[in-house]
Amino acid sequence: AMLPINILQVCVKLTNEPPDGLKPNLLKAMAPFSDEFFECSKPAELRSIVFMISYFHAIILERKKFGPQGWNRKYPFNSGDLTSCAAVALNYLEANTKIPWDDLRYIFGEIMYGGHVTDAFDRRLVMAYLEEYLKPDLLDGFVIFATPTSSFSTPSNSFNNKQAAEYVQEAFPQESPIAYGLHPNAEINFRKSQAEEMFQSIVELQPRSAG
Repeated sequence: AMLPINILQVCVKLTNEPPDGLKPNLLKAMAPFSDEFFECSKPAELRSIVFMISYFHAIILERKKFGPQGWNRKYPFNSGDLTSCAAVALNYLEANTKIPWDDLRYIFGEIMYGGHVTDAFDRRLVMAYLEEYLKPDLLDGFVIFATPTSSFSTPSNSFNNKQAAEYVQEAFPQESPIAYGLHPNAEINFRKSQAEEMFQSIVELQPRSAG
């Protein structure tokens, strides 16, 4: 049924857009998982995996800002992909004595997130990220990325949710294209496009005299 025009005119449109920046996106990705979610037979392993797929989720969302350098096409990645992957990880950990890394990477990269990806090179990129992130070294912790002046490592899998979020708030360094596996110069085109959009918005806001 169609809504009356007078009701539509007084309505407020609300959207749920991802925040700008890798750290805010990571914190938002971590937020849906309560401490109760990790109450299973392998809580430490589950915490490590969920953190890493949350980081992966933040990476692929923010990579869009680099334009064609980020993705060949635009994809509708969403929070449902992340929560579904976490549920799969929980089920697989409960059903197996050893962590089936290959199975998890395939399900996450080829089905859950890969289901959105239509370009062969983009699909290859998704799997490359997961090969780097989801591996046995994750359980002991490793450096996710390092710049000439700083680095960021996985949090301890003994942290609860609040401690993990505080760790990200305090330890996450200034964002750099290196975090995405890109050359530092990749930021030049992004900042240039950002500046052009800002100045275009300023021009459009200028008062226009009647001709």
